[in-house]
Amino acid sequence: MASSGDHAPQLCTAVAVPGAGAPVRVVAAPGLTEADFTSAVESSLFRQWLKNLQEEKGVLTYGRLNLRQILIQGVDMFGKRVGFVKFKADIIDEETKAKIPGIVFARGPAVAVLILLESKGQTYAVLTEQVRVPVGKFILELPAGMLDDEKGDFVGTAVREVEEETGIKLNLEDMIDLTALLNPDTGCRMLPSPLFSLDQLSPYPKGGCDEEIGLFLYRGHADEDTLRALQGKETGLRDHGELIKLRVVPYSQLWRATADAKALSAIALYEMAKREGLLPSSPTTSRRRGSSSSANL
Repeated sequence: MASSGDHAPQLCTAVAVPGAGAPVRVVAAPGLTEADFTSAVESSLFRQWLKNLQEEKGVLTYGRLNLRQILIQGVDMFGKRVGFVKFKADIIDEETKAKIPGIVFARGPAVAVLILLESKGQTYAVLTEQVRVPVGKFILELPAGMLDDEKGDFVGTAVREVEEETGIKLNLEDMIDLTALLNPDTGCRMLPSPLFSLDQLSPYPKGGCDEEIGLFLYRGHADEDTLRALQGKETGLRDHGELIKLRVVPYSQLWRATADAKALSAIALYEMAKREGLLPSSPTTSRRRGSSSSANL
């Protein structure tokens, strides 16, 4: 790998990609350090993207598209771990010689949980309200978080994120994976934004995000005191920049109360699963922390 410097050759390497015909050249954008370039190329985010190209329905599966080069444009580190990678893939349609739009914002898998609590015949959803700088607003959304390792432990991450963001402690066996109900060829994950346009003058999408989300359901019971304690409660890991307030919303109003794609998708999956009779009949009972119940508030 070449070294960086004012007059040094461009940082580059090559990666073997089955289906590409030959090793694919990976280069660094000007200003990217060698350490960041190496971290990006060796990251699980980048390796998973290369793997996706070759799987069923992958970009390189049918032989028509050819990956020529990859430009690593930026890396964001979360401590010693790679958080986000931005890169551009030069993919050519060999029949038309047209370039396929290929800007990628890689952030990896995540989870979100639809928490429904029954109280006196009413069902309530527990949501988080927190700042989302990309849209410049506080957003009402499902408790959610990114997977922080390569084990792919979606359900374990879902339980940890719920406890961190809401203070509600759940057991693994009480979680229902709503996305697992999708057909296997979907990957059994929700893809919120695989395409977006970076050029408002062009009608064609230029890139998108690789994020895939596992959507989970938890159903339980709660008394009025518990619901009142949750409403407006400040939570989150403050040293991680999380400024979170809990909101308890009647489930019947949830679909109109949030613009969160995770919440809206979870509602759709939950309602369809109920209609098809795919869910257990009775929710778990929730009590305060320290009880023998499977969920503690």
